[in-house]
Amino acid sequence: MFLTRCLYKITEQDLGRHLNLPFIDKLRVYVRGGRGGTGLKKYGGIGGQGGNVLVRGKRHLTLKNVYEKNLTKRYLAPDGENSQKMRLNAMSGENLTIHVPLGIQILRDNGELIDEINDIDDECIVAHGGEGGNYKTFFQGQPGETAMVNFDLKLLADVGFVGYPNAGKSTLLSMLSRTQPAISPVPFTTLHPQIGTVVFDDGRSFSIADLPGLIEGSHIKMGLGSRFLKHTLRSKILLFVIDINGFQLEIRSPLRSAFDSIVFLTKELELYEPSLLHKPAILAINKIDQLDDKTKLNEFYYSLNNYKEILKNDYEEKWCPKNFFHFEHIVEIAGKYGTNCDHLCSLLRRSLDEHSDRNNTKIKFSSSF
Repeated sequence: MFLTRCLYKITEQDLGRHLNLPFIDKLRVYVRGGRGGTGLKKYGGIGGQGGNVLVRGKRHLTLKNVYEKNLTKRYLAPDGENSQKMRLNAMSGENLTIHVPLGIQILRDNGELIDEINDIDDECIVAHGGEGGNYKTFFQGQPGETAMVNFDLKLLADVGFVGYPNAGKSTLLSMLSRTQPAISPVPFTTLHPQIGTVVFDDGRSFSIADLPGLIEGSHIKMGLGSRFLKHTLRSKILLFVIDINGFQLEIRSPLRSAFDSIVFLTKELELYEPSLLHKPAILAINKIDQLDDKTKLNEFYYSLNNYKEILKNDYEEKWCPKNFFHFEHIVEIAGKYGTNCDHLCSLLRRSLDEHSDRNNTKIKFSSSF
């Protein structure tokens, strides 16, 4: 008894150890369907079905909210009622519903996809209740399903930022939307994804996801951005934010030019998921307010226009992406002062509308067969 109490206290102290995290995009929980009720053999009574454990989408919810509501991460559906003389067909146990944010993938421990929750109407049973006792089961109620399931969040944002640390992504997000992220000249200020919403005067809006900056090796889980590469998969458009002055991770690291940034970021995305290179992309060249003349810009545009020749002559083969982004638009901005940010918003809106029209056309074309 003493040992049990000690273990219980340790478990209590462990509860909520993740509550200090500002962002949770993975949550592993235990689910168990309710046990079926016992049948009444003498009268042929049937026990109630055990309750199911359901997962349902809900707006304005985060995985952290889900965790806060149940720190034990155990979801046990009620058992079915036993058959009685006055009620031979016993009542089933109530279903237990776990509300989760939209954009959740439900996975087994082996990585098998159970289902996805992308809308408030989406619903999935993750643990079925046991069968109530009947003549097939010798009137013994059957246990419900048990499982460990993983909720893996992939943000549903219209536009996903891609860039190195300290490229000015958070500053740009604050200028484009009403979001107030942490902003600092120090790299890696953004420690978790930020979602902002751009609202136009006519009521039209779209969402933007600012992700922690990537570094070389992010596809093999190096750096903070490695955890959040998956969030780019569901973005309709990728917005590259590039510092025209280049990027240097630390004093001992080589200084990467603006074109280097495009090459290495493209390679990181390709190594993580090649299909990302087929997404529509827009390029924002940031911090043009720091330029004394057009030299760096001219060199960058020359490299971009002659990228095949440049890659062949100046880069090791391992760093050369097999495909290269063809940016729909290129905008020179100064995110700190809002220079050309309105123009960038208009281009993003136009590209999203075109993306939507293309998808609608594909749906109409496929449904005609």
